[in-house]
Amino acid sequence: MKTIPDLKKEFGARIVTLNTGAAGLRAGLHCTVKDAEDGDGDAVMDFIGSDDSVDRYNERIDQNGWQLENFRANPVIPDCHDYSSIAKILGRAESVSVVNGKLMNRVRFCTENPMGNLAYKMAKGGFINSQSVGFIPLEWTNGNEKDQPDRTYTKCELLEISLVVVPANPGATIGMALKSGAIERADLRDLAEFLKQFSDDQSNSAGLKSAAASEVTAAQLLEAMRRFV
Repeated sequence: MKTIPDLKKEFGARIVTLNTGAAGLRAGLHCTVKDAEDGDGDAVMDFIGSDDSVDRYNERIDQNGWQLENFRANPVIPDCHDYSSIAKILGRAESVSVVNGKLMNRVRFCTENPMGNLAYKMAKGGFINSQSVGFIPLEWTNGNEKDQPDRTYTKCELLEISLVVVPANPGATIGMALKSGAIERADLRDLAEFLKQFSDDQSNSAGLKSAAASEVTAAQLLEAMRRFV
């Protein structure tokens, strides 16, 4: 059994700085996304988080070990863990809990924000089906048998939940969403104008060259949307 003082030694380069400034890990959760049947008003969707399955690091999270109090104190849902600006807030989690071994959270999207509006429409249209969580591992066990995960987290402190608005190929995804009718060109025009405040032509080039494959920068979104608006 290992605890917080061993994080750097145990996880090395995987350690990142979370939104609170604490050191921790980030991991993707594949979700089932559906309308909140008993939701109050529009733009509310339920994200039913993954179960105890093994992830790409050959690790698993015991869903019943989530510590949720700190996240509930600041339940914003940003784009790709980007807390740098209120422009990146897509919505808030109205609830988060573990139900039947799954991390479930209800998201009310901020549709007044063009990026939040796009995220809502793409989630509703089936183009967003994953979340990314930032957490501090508190307790874990290491697997000793071949058929066991390398590591099982038995207690984790959840600090952040993000949506990936568009996967690594934004142009293809936006094109599919347009073709399906999930979003309209007017949505992209609004968002393009909004993003121009945060991304000039010089930063576009830099963003397209340096962005991580798992995330999409404002520059990439703006470049992709210019092909459609």
